[in-house]
Amino acid sequence: MLWSSCGVVALSVGFWLTTEHSLLDWFYLLVSWIGLLCVVSLSFRRNLEGNGLGLVATAGEVVVQGTSGAVGLMLAPTFNFFTHIYGIFYWAKNTDGDGNMIPKSATVLVWLITFVFIVVGLFFFPFINNKLEQLGFLPSTDSNFYWFNVMAFVVAITAQVMMILRYSLSWWLWIMSNMIWLVVNLMSANYIFAIQTVIYQINAIIGLYAWYRSEQI
Repeated sequence: MLWSSCGVVALSVGFWLTTEHSLLDWFYLLVSWIGLLCVVSLSFRRNLEGNGLGLVATAGEVVVQGTSGAVGLMLAPTFNFFTHIYGIFYWAKNTDGDGNMIPKSATVLVWLITFVFIVVGLFFFPFINNKLEQLGFLPSTDSNFYWFNVMAFVVAITAQVMMILRYSLSWWLWIMSNMIWLVVNLMSANYIFAIQTVIYQINAIIGLYAWYRSEQI
């Protein structure tokens, strides 16, 4: 509760100091609050709170990142929205006596598959992105911003899949993903979500510790 409160305060201060307090800025702040409560609940393995709030947060993040021009960060929550639906039912089948989800320990094969998934994603996503740009569904961006968006999308959806499948290794990927998302948010001047990403990074470290303590082989 204390950690959540500190995060809400940090986001609120960032909102007050770095935005013009427009209606869209207020929407950014609201989505960031919901996202914070979501990731804190996920790090403590709470199913309905984490995956339920995740549905609301990811829907809002699609709008937030779309309006700031971050294509990769817009597509990732679109994908994550549907994984949270699956997570609600899958986590419910794998809970302890306190109702908390039981994490799984990843084998070497799982680590290898995860690595291959990222490599393949980094190879194919640029072709998909270019095709969407040609069809007019996505805006064109400069090369640096573009490649950070590619990495943000691929690493984030990999981390999300591993988390929904209950693997503790997902938090290592979220730590990597948060570093990339921070760069993209700063490049798009989305300072509320840049602050949120820093908070997410601290939460990812907490989640990494909490999940490894509770995982099963």
